[in-house]
Amino acid sequence: MNLSCANNTPIGRCKTCNLNTECRDSAASWFLLFVGLIATIAIRAVNLVIDISSFWAKALWYIGITGFLLYFLYKFRQDRRLIRKIEELKISAKLAKSDKLNDTDYQFLSALMCKLRSRKDAINYFFIFFTSALALLLGIYNDLLK
Repeated sequence: MNLSCANNTPIGRCKTCNLNTECRDSAASWFLLFVGLIATIAIRAVNLVIDISSFWAKALWYIGITGFLLYFLYKFRQDRRLIRKIEELKISAKLAKSDKLNDTDYQFLSALMCKLRSRKDAINYFFIFFTSALALLLGIYNDLLK
């Protein structure tokens, strides 16, 4: 599969793509992904340490909740920004009426497609699924099989 930027520039040459800043994930978004992954681990580890140390269980809970708060606040702000831009450009109405799109519309939709193909989201979904399944298995083992 040939990956490309929004304007079909091969990924290796995204630096010359006019949508490079839209397609490229910011350092802040990678940092907040890391915060979200740590929060995911922390929340799932609470049940593992609760019988060992109430201090560490509470610490993990606070780390997890704070991390989720930061991560989902960031994701909410990003989604709201996209929704405002969709409304500003009247993209939904144009698509519903099969109206012609202008260059700005196409640039925005191209940037949106880049964001939808984000590796960060795929990493996040996989990590949440994997750690949830692992926590479930460990919980069943500790509660029912041990």
